[in-house]
Amino acid sequence: MNNRMTGKTGGIRNSIVTLLSPSKTTSKKAAAGKKSPPHKSAAKAEERRRQIAEAAYYIAQRRGFEAGHELDDWLLAEIEVELRENIQ
Repeated sequence: MNNRMTGKTGGIRNSIVTLLSPSKTTSKKAAAGKKSPPHKSAAKAEERRRQIAEAAYYIAQRRGFEAGHELDDWLLAEIEVELRENIQ
């Protein structure tokens, strides 16, 4: 394992896993009822990826595009987008 895997990024990953994990109170039946048709879910996934990429860009911009933090930027952007979706 390299330093990026064991350092600060590990904490970020743990935070993401916690935020993105389904609630233990969510039943499988309720989750199954939320499925979208394949074409809509693919479009939704692409839009989410675009939002994450844009957020990661702005995170990188705020710290001056210093190299070596791309994964951190992406993971933080995932959290940001997830939080925005949960608020709406």
